[in-house]
Amino acid sequence: MPCKHLYGKPQFLYILMAFALLLNTSWGMPTESAQSDDSASKWWKGNLHTHTFWSDGDDFPEMVVKWYKDDGYDFLSLSDHNILSQGQKWKTITPKQSITFDKYLKQYGDRWVETKANGQNMSVRLKPLNEFRCLFEEPGEFLLIQAEEITERVHLNAINSLELIKPQGGKTTVEKLQNNVNAVLAQREKTGQLMIPHVNHPNFQWAITAEDLMVIKGMKFFEIYNAHGSVNNPGDINHAGTERMWDIILTKRLTELDLGILYGIGTDDAHNYHHFANKAANPGQAWVMVRSSFLTPESILKAMETGDFYTSTGVLLRDISDADNTLSVQVDAEDELEYTIQFIGTRKGYDKSSKPVVNAEGKSLPVTRTYSDEIGTVLAQVKGARASYTFKGDEIYVRAKVISSRPDADSHIPGEFEAAWVQPVIPGK
Repeated sequence: MPCKHLYGKPQFLYILMAFALLLNTSWGMPTESAQSDDSASKWWKGNLHTHTFWSDGDDFPEMVVKWYKDDGYDFLSLSDHNILSQGQKWKTITPKQSITFDKYLKQYGDRWVETKANGQNMSVRLKPLNEFRCLFEEPGEFLLIQAEEITERVHLNAINSLELIKPQGGKTTVEKLQNNVNAVLAQREKTGQLMIPHVNHPNFQWAITAEDLMVIKGMKFFEIYNAHGSVNNPGDINHAGTERMWDIILTKRLTELDLGILYGIGTDDAHNYHHFANKAANPGQAWVMVRSSFLTPESILKAMETGDFYTSTGVLLRDISDADNTLSVQVDAEDELEYTIQFIGTRKGYDKSSKPVVNAEGKSLPVTRTYSDEIGTVLAQVKGARASYTFKGDEIYVRAKVISSRPDADSHIPGEFEAAWVQPVIPGK
C-alpha cells in the first residue's frame, strides 16, 4: 500500500502551498498579515499523551492515529514510554491479539503490513512515525507531533522532541523531575527546535506532591486532568486533588518562589482501544483546545506557551479573552445544557501557613500539605454561557472553570460533570 501523500492529493497540496507562499496568496492558509489578526486564528483539538504497541498500548500506531483523526482531532502526539517510534521494532502477536491484527490487516492490506514467523507466533513490523505519518497528515487538517513519555517513578512528556531522552534519575522526586525537565530544555537549546516538557498524572500512585512540583524550574505545564482509569485526579481524604494542587502551586510559584506560571493540560493517556470501560485508559476523554493561526508544531506550542489554550472533558468554548483588566469566557453552548462559570484565584495577603497531613497515630504522611482555604478560592460564580471577571487589583492570578450540567459518562470518577479549565491569568501582565 503506497503512502497516499507520495502520489495523491495531499502531496500536491504541499506543492501548491509552497507556490502560494511565494506569490503571497493564502490557498486556504492564513498569510503573515492575517496571522496578526485574531479572527484568523481558530481552536485546534489535540491529545498530547497517547500509547501504542511501541510500548504498552494495545493497538498499532496507524490504527490509533486513525481513531483520533476520524473522531475529529486536529493534532496528536504518540508518547510511548522511553522510546520514540523510530527505527526497527517488531511486535509478536499473541493469540489474544489476533483480532487486533486482523483489523489492522483489513484496514491497510498485505502490501503495507509486514510479517515474519516467530516460532509458533507471528511478528509484525511496527511502522515508525516517519513512515506512516504521510497516511494521515494534511495541511490545516491534521498534524502528528513526535513525543516521548520519559518514564521512571515520575513520568514526564517531551513534546516535539527530536532525539530520545533517557530517564535522568535522581535521589528524590524533585531531582528526577528537575533532571528530566532540564534534559528536554537542553535538547531544545541544542537543536533550536521548539519543544516542551509537561509533567504527567501527579496523582498516579500518589507519586508527586504539590511541594515537589512547585519548585521545578523551567516547567510550565502539568496534567490537571488525566483520563486514565487508574489516575486519582480528585484525590482522597489524605491526598490533594490535582486541581487543588494547581492552586497551591500557582500561589507559591507566583509569590514566594518567583518561578512563574503553571498551565494545566488535559490528556487521555490512552492505552486501550478495544475494550471501553470507565476504568480503562480509552481515547476521547480529555483534550486541549489550542488557539492558533496555523496547524504546525511551532504554532501550536507557541500558543500553549502563552497560555492560549484550554483543557476540556466535553465543554467547548467559543472565546476566551483577557483584555481591559477583565477575564471573559464564552461557552459554545448546547441548548439543552446549563453552565456554571467559576473564576478561581488567590488574593495577595493570603494565609501562608500549612500543616502536614497525619495518620491516626499522628505520624506525618508524605503527601501534599494542608493549606488555607484562602488559596484557590472561588472569587465569583455565574450561571450561564457567558461571564466576565474584572480584576480588583489584589489577585495573584485568576483562572476559570466551566462546569456543564451533563454528566461525564466516560469518566471513571463517580458524579463528574463535563467541564473546561481556562488557563490562569496574572492581572496586569
